[in-house]
Amino acid sequence: MKSITLLLLTAALASTALGGTAPTDSGKSGPMQPVPVVTGCDCFGPGFALGFFGGGLMPDNDDDNVFGGGVLGEYFFTPYFGIQGSYGLYATDSEHHQFDGSLVLRMPIPSICIAPYILAGGGMGANSTNQSTFHVGAGLEARLASAGCMGLFADGIYSFSDEDDADFTIARVGVKFHF
Repeated sequence: MKSITLLLLTAALASTALGGTAPTDSGKSGPMQPVPVVTGCDCFGPGFALGFFGGGLMPDNDDDNVFGGGVLGEYFFTPYFGIQGSYGLYATDSEHHQFDGSLVLRMPIPSICIAPYILAGGGMGANSTNQSTFHVGAGLEARLASAGCMGLFADGIYSFSDEDDADFTIARVGVKFHF
């Protein structure tokens, strides 16, 4: 019985020795403050951006898929609504030039610094003949807050042509620099 009492007494003393004491406020440094939690980025405000992209043009007809690239400029009036203009040059038989203007709706998710978006608009394609187009598309942009809110994006755009059998899809991957 003595050994059990001694064992319990030793355990009680050890637990208080290992438990430590509660922090006290000495009045010199003020109350203890919690460490701030990183909440993502603040990169999706209104503003202007310029970008560059590489992409592929995939016709719906029997023509071959082709690669190219281009430039874009965009302005967002709010974090959710903006306009975008783009020019792409693709290596078809006689170079396909695509000029597009779009309205863009995006839904920023600041906690993970991404923004899915949809776009729709019109444009003009010029190859051996000119064609008017209407397009719809969707994409995703990721912002790098540590790099001045530079954006990386990928999207797909389906274009309806006013010419028979001339509809096409453009897939783009690029980078945006925000000002």
